[in-house]
Amino acid sequence: MPLIRPCADLRNNYNEISRICHETKEPMYITKNGGNDLVILSDEAYEAMVKTKQEIEENKINQLVGEYFNKHYANLEEFKQDFLTKIYQALKDVDEGNYQTMKDFCAEMEEKYDLS
Repeated sequence: MPLIRPCADLRNNYNEISRICHETKEPMYITKNGGNDLVILSDEAYEAMVKTKQEIEENKINQLVGEYFNKHYANLEEFKQDFLTKIYQALKDVDEGNYQTMKDFCAEMEEKYDLS
């Protein structure tokens, strides 16, 4: 059951609201003029929520990287060989003057995709 309190309670009963948020580790909804206005969490609950969100995002990234790797490479040695080949080609391109500065690249992308 959601915890709901009017905004006046923030001023008049702050200590009680703080105690309830810390004890329940649940959000408390603060209303203003009869409508939802704020959601209050204890610092512990907020930090746990942020940590969980970060872990979910990291797991998604790791899963995508793993899927990409498995789709494109049979094993780690194949990946290493491909990586070294691309590094070698990049260094060769730089030596031969076949490159574009980041400033020029960004300007080209801004113009191409109308990002300015």
